[in-house]
Amino acid sequence: QHHDLMSYLLLNGADVNILESTGSSVLTASCYLKTNPSQLVRLILSWGAELFEQGERVTKERKLALRQEISAKGNVEISNLVASELGGRRCEIVSAPSTRDDLVGKTCVVDEYIKESDQYKVRMEFTNE
Repeated sequence: QHHDLMSYLLLNGADVNILESTGSSVLTASCYLKTNPSQLVRLILSWGAELFEQGERVTKERKLALRQEISAKGNVEISNLVASELGGRRCEIVSAPSTRDDLVGKTCVVDEYIKESDQYKVRMEFTNE
């Protein structure tokens, strides 16, 4: 139900990077939820959410420390998503194998970065491709 409410608010203009009273962004706070925050984190990342603490965007060093804290709490998937610059973000496909030219120009969401091939695994938005 939180996911549905968050979707509704974002679709109606809510600021995905609004800060709570401590200066943390919704993304930062969501990474520490006791329940599995995967669905919520994926949603707000797809809307361009950023990591903020004390009213400031986190540094690369702090982002690494946050990732380690998140992983230590058992949320490895979330840690991997926030590790990548594009993790969970909406993007446009600009090139594809010649057999999938139909994908060029379509919107997708980045699932993970594949370091070995320097590529991203993506999911087509609104489909299971």
